[in-house]
Amino acid sequence: MFGLFKKQEKQTQPLPTYTDVYDTMLYQAPDEAPKEALPTIYAFRVKDPSLSPDPRPDFVLLETDDEIQAWQQTLAGQVAQNAKGQITDAPLLRWNDIPSMLTADDEIIAMYFPVRDDEGWPALALQAHPFGIALDIKPARDRYYFEQNKVVGFM
Repeated sequence: MFGLFKKQEKQTQPLPTYTDVYDTMLYQAPDEAPKEALPTIYAFRVKDPSLSPDPRPDFVLLETDDEIQAWQQTLAGQVAQNAKGQITDAPLLRWNDIPSMLTADDEIIAMYFPVRDDEGWPALALQAHPFGIALDIKPARDRYYFEQNKVVGFM
């Protein structure tokens, strides 16, 4: 009797990549800013707003070519999941925990603008301070006043 029934293997769908889940935007540094003075900023947000209760973009600050390349590779790779099985954007934000290389003595305030200005991405103000200054709020990378959206997109 048991020989008549073939055991069926459960087929699992491959996980999507971050590029399947998130739309990205490169921000333009001000023209007058010297190269390497300010980080390269990418923003990403869930492509389908219904997947996240907060459609605002997250931002990642990258300061070296190696960081930019590694971030692009992470973006092209399979998504990571948290303990609840939800997609987490933590791998795309991990660079924001690395101490910044910026060590200028002067305060820097710069406006970044999205490369695609017709798709609803916000302009971005970045305020950087030298090391050793006491700040009321601990900014990302210990340097930037930057409110980061911590809401995770859900599949």
